Amino acid sequence: MTDSRLLDFVGLHTLQQTQDRFAALGRMTVWICGTDGELLTMPTWGSRYSELIGTSPRGAVELREGLHKVIAEPSDDGAVTLNEGMKLHAKPIRHDGDVLAMIVLGIRAHKPPTIDEARRVADLYGISQDELIAEAGKLNPLRGGAPKDIQRFAELLADIIATLYGQSARIEQQLEDLRTVHDLAELLSGSQSLDDILNLTVRRVVEVMPVKACAIRLLNPDTGELVIRAVHNLSEEYLSKGPVLLKDSRIDSAAFTGRAVYIEDARTDPRIRYPDNARREGIVSGLCVPLSFRGQTIGVIRVYTSKKYAFTESEESLLRSIASQAAAAVIHHRMRSERIDAERMQRQIEAAGQIQQRMLPSKPPMLRGITLGCAYDPTLELGGDFYDFVNAGDRGLFVCNADVMGKGLGAALLMASVRAAFRAHAVQSVSVADLVQRLNRQLFLDTNANEFVTAVFGLFSPDGRTFTYCNAGHPPPILFRGTRLNELLTGGMVLGVLAEQVYEQEMIVLQKDDVIVIVTDGVTEAMDFQKQAYGQERYLQSLRRHRKLDAPQIARQILWDVRRFVGLAFQSDDISIVVARANRD
Repeated sequence: MTDSRLLDFVGLHTLQQTQDRFAALGRMTVWICGTDGELLTMPTWGSRYSELIGTSPRGAVELREGLHKVIAEPSDDGAVTLNEGMKLHAKPIRHDGDVLAMIVLGIRAHKPPTIDEARRVADLYGISQDELIAEAGKLNPLRGGAPKDIQRFAELLADIIATLYGQSARIEQQLEDLRTVHDLAELLSGSQSLDDILNLTVRRVVEVMPVKACAIRLLNPDTGELVIRAVHNLSEEYLSKGPVLLKDSRIDSAAFTGRAVYIEDARTDPRIRYPDNARREGIVSGLCVPLSFRGQTIGVIRVYTSKKYAFTESEESLLRSIASQAAAAVIHHRMRSERIDAERMQRQIEAAGQIQQRMLPSKPPMLRGITLGCAYDPTLELGGDFYDFVNAGDRGLFVCNADVMGKGLGAALLMASVRAAFRAHAVQSVSVADLVQRLNRQLFLDTNANEFVTAVFGLFSPDGRTFTYCNAGHPPPILFRGTRLNELLTGGMVLGVLAEQVYEQEMIVLQKDDVIVIVTDGVTEAMDFQKQAYGQERYLQSLRRHRKLDAPQIARQILWDVRRFVGLAFQSDDISIVVARANRD
């Protein structure tokens, strides 16, 4: 049996069944042969009479020669007549212009042979006369048909077989495309680097598609340039022909809208920016599709041929599928890299947060006649609020409650700088106002124009009888004396804005059970789910409720009142609280 492309997609059993059923309808003998005349199927005999002759030694030789002859020169009207009277007609089975195989019909005359003719044929082919005469009598005079009917019959059978071939070929191609996409998806889902992913993609495209070369360009969102990231079978000279900006490329811009863009001839297409380079590279036709995944387009993939070529719908679909898989792999790779970077940064932030927490006093210092309490609640791991104390010996105890503009890492770094400056200048300053002015000048030199700090700085005398303070743009501290609330406003503007800002200070002589509360604006600006602020009034009500507690309890209760108000809503600002209670007359 000969080799034939027909058998690649139409099974021999299916071919034989189709032949047998059509032969029965036409009452004629049918063969399906390769283009070289060798049989693909077993013959379907139109009658026992024909079978006896065709299977005899001499008949088989004549039949083989007749098949080769009629296949070598097939025509609509011509036929090859065998010695015993059968006429052979051949019809090609075509697909996409190619001849896959040949259908040959064997037709006998409508008038059955006489007894003498049957005896002559039997003697000629070495067959039993009695058996052949008996079969001759059974021949149906209606078998076969007019030449035109025979041609239509052969064409119908050829078309049906060609259709079966085309359908099977398309199904097999679709399955192969699915296997390609699946295999590529598995390869791209590994832990390769981004360059490995893209190089693997372009190489695989050239392997599975009838193209010369393939290239992937990814969009640089900052510059708008489509940057070559992977290429297969293109020269360095071609790749270095010049930059490709998305806004200047009609082909790539169209691909970014989701279209597949066909290039019939890159040498003459007006959309091609470098046609001379295409000629030197031997590039003719091309196809460009977007690298898209879930609505996000990150680049394009192009394929090129060395001669004019019209891409089929299935080839375009395959390239789109590969492009989608590659885009998904690139996006996932980027997300994985970003996640790793984010996790690394998060670990660093957590470590910095732990360091920052250690910078805050674990508990307030002891001071004769004064009880101190503190509370701290950052919005993020790192905060811009802080409080601190500095023991100035016989001058007393410095206290600070500050709020650095912003949140997160930048605010935390500035907070550390302010804290260090506070500690350094506290021991050198001659007064609270002098301390604040020193800090203001340093922050003015060390910070940007949009960076500033609000703070309250105070100094308790060694015996705890006086409190000298300066308010640098901070929410006013509250002095609770008996049932009266007084705001402590003396000071000046925020730190770090005007280098020569003059700050004032005020000294308060403390009485027994006086309570001083210093908070950052995170207390009054805290919001619940309805975007309603905690506000000054609720804050003062909290002070009134808890004013008889000791200083640490007051600080904690204020914080808990704010937390109960906010609930599960996101806290928008850091909170820092310092409370002092005078214990002596």
